[in-house]
Amino acid sequence: MENKDKRSFVQTMLVGANKFAGQKHIMAIRDGFIELMPATIIASFWVLVNNLLLGANGLFGKYAWASKFMGVGNQIYNATLGILAILIAYTIGYHLARSYKDANPTFSGVFGVISFFIMLPAVLSVTTNTGKNVNVAAIFSQNETSATGMFLAIIASLLGVTLLCKFNRNKHLLIKMPDSVPPAIAGSFNVLLPAFLVSLILGIVEFLIELTLNSNVPDLIVKFFQAPLIGGFQTIFGILVYVFLSNFLWAFGLHGTFILGSVGEPILLTALQQNMDALKNGNTLPNIVTKPFLDAFAWCGGGGMIICLIIAVLIASKRDDYRAIGKIGLVPSLFNVSEPIMFGMPVVFNPILGIPLVITPLVTTTIAYFSTALGLVAKTSVLTPWTTPPIISGYLATNGDIRASLLQVVLIVIGTLIYLPFVKFANRTKEL
Repeated sequence: MENKDKRSFVQTMLVGANKFAGQKHIMAIRDGFIELMPATIIASFWVLVNNLLLGANGLFGKYAWASKFMGVGNQIYNATLGILAILIAYTIGYHLARSYKDANPTFSGVFGVISFFIMLPAVLSVTTNTGKNVNVAAIFSQNETSATGMFLAIIASLLGVTLLCKFNRNKHLLIKMPDSVPPAIAGSFNVLLPAFLVSLILGIVEFLIELTLNSNVPDLIVKFFQAPLIGGFQTIFGILVYVFLSNFLWAFGLHGTFILGSVGEPILLTALQQNMDALKNGNTLPNIVTKPFLDAFAWCGGGGMIICLIIAVLIASKRDDYRAIGKIGLVPSLFNVSEPIMFGMPVVFNPILGIPLVITPLVTTTIAYFSTALGLVAKTSVLTPWTTPPIISGYLATNGDIRASLLQVVLIVIGTLIYLPFVKFANRTKEL
């Protein structure tokens, strides 16, 4: 009866996780971020170039021409991460409309951007060079259009496009055009009334918030949603819960980092954006935990620090199947691809190897967190491709801090020591 209850719990958990991962809005966020990953990596590359090579403390910082060439990187940064909120509003709207099988996903992406801008205040208070505060209409600051405004962009796009797709299904809101009208034009008229009604609803919401609360939507999002989430991830407890859940799902065959990424990535990328802005302005970096922090110190060599398992297997395993699969999975693991080991050994649904799979990232994240908090390692400020090999990823993510690479070496050694007893125990069994 007890085993049956355990199986029932596991099956319920797996069904719930799969439903969560397959939910339309969660998938739209995930796919929207995946599409924009090249843009964020390009921006991070130029942050790295400007600070590591051209900045005052960079390799060529002593030359007068270096500071002038920093303008190239700044322009690219402004056109990528500087408008990330606008871009994510489009990609999320587009993918959400496709999941609803909407006839015009391209316009839905555009409408996601429209929804975002409807929620932004029409007047901004800016400080002039003389220190005087003036109200300026019809302008938008990078603070709103960059990753800092990403939470509002996500919420506005999801809300606006969901309503648009629902209204598009109402035949009474469609404008019937003669058969002689080209399909492209007819499609544009079909979406006219639904788009008008949704934009009116969003506009009224924004107007009432400003009128009754003497505030605006972005400020409310930051105060009640964005700031608490980012703050929670910057605590050791908060980030360990996230790391635990990610690897716990992996233990049952679910791509935990992929499933929870829809929730975690906006928070982690916003924290990274704040660090990049601080670095660009010469200020102290505010956040310890960012996306590259986890990539470098929690998912090093793949989910569950799987490269540590491979090293432990090659050192201590007496099982020919483990050693053969370990050799095959070594090269992919150097590029943080863990699936060959996860499903080939297997690690998933493995009562022995599943334990260190969950424990190891918790230990390495804790060590990396306090090492960064104590100033032993620089805070991460560069988004590296997730396939960047260990040692290199730590150096690049921390804007050229060799201590981060050394920390990765230490964490891999510690992770291997955690996996070793479980690998030795697995030697006693022919099948797990």
